[in-house]
Amino acid sequence: MPHITLIFEDGRSIGLQASSEETIYAAALRNKLRLESDCLEGACATCKGLCSSGEYRLGDYSEDALSDEEAAARQVLTCQMRASSDCVIELPYASTQALGKAGVPVQRLAMQVTGLETVAEGVVRLTLGVVEQGVAAMQFLPGQYVHLQVPGSEAQRSYSFSNAPALAEVSATGSSLTEAGSMEFYIKLLPSGVMSDYLRQRAAVGDRIHVSGPFGRFYLRPPQRPILMVAGGTGLAPMLSMLRSLLAQQQALPPIHLLYGAASSAEFCDGNSLQHLMDQGLPLTVQRIAVGDGPGQGHVTSLLRPELLHANGSDVYLCGPPPMIEAAQSWLRAQGVPATQVYAEKFLPS
Repeated sequence: MPHITLIFEDGRSIGLQASSEETIYAAALRNKLRLESDCLEGACATCKGLCSSGEYRLGDYSEDALSDEEAAARQVLTCQMRASSDCVIELPYASTQALGKAGVPVQRLAMQVTGLETVAEGVVRLTLGVVEQGVAAMQFLPGQYVHLQVPGSEAQRSYSFSNAPALAEVSATGSSLTEAGSMEFYIKLLPSGVMSDYLRQRAAVGDRIHVSGPFGRFYLRPPQRPILMVAGGTGLAPMLSMLRSLLAQQQALPPIHLLYGAASSAEFCDGNSLQHLMDQGLPLTVQRIAVGDGPGQGHVTSLLRPELLHANGSDVYLCGPPPMIEAAQSWLRAQGVPATQVYAEKFLPS
């Protein structure tokens, strides 16, 4: 039965199973989700969304509700859409409009710390494992994030996965698969912060951490064009999730170019993981730059140049601090890159 991921405008991500014979609207309703709709006959366009990946078929609908151009761009009417494979559908309204009073609870898992490793100056790699065997792994899209509840407090902080989704995880240092259901995050230690203080002062293997999610509209799309990634600091984490997922697909891939920047060379936190991905056959090239390391220093956006953009188009992924994102988006606009091919996630200190 196809797995459907619904992503709402507020970043909430909800997964459900849908029979190939039922409409997405009906499958959502069966899961206590009332998607926006009116006529349920493909005539009003109220239930329109964008299917960013997956195969599907549409029933009868009016051209007034869905034009040929919209259909070619993979816009869909959820009251007429039936999935033939796993699909991701983006909906242009907040999840609260679909959840109602009963709602579908955010997926919440109890995990335990299985690894704490300083991987760069001021950066810790936190690894979480399942507490109980047999508990279903959290399903997420490469690039998405979760909330971690800081042990000993009610505070939550948001971090992107650096591992690939379960059943498609590739170890950062070896060729074996990582344990199904495990999670990995790169966390920048701030001078003062509830998560930073926990990791510095009292974190230990075996600690319980509650994880809720997933969230986010920043995720890997099906690779149809060459890919350009620009990451700043721990903004590398979701890029690693995407790259590991691409490697696990074991299919012909377009070229991928990663520009990776940090405040200093001591803060590069990828270790051997990027080299390992290239050694395993991922068509990846990497350029690094640090802000304060003498000759050749500079911000990562200084590495952007027209030859990185392919004549037939590129998909661009940006993740890092807001000034980096804004500078990259401005440069891309000047180069004529369509906004529909640029995906961005701003990382804010917390």
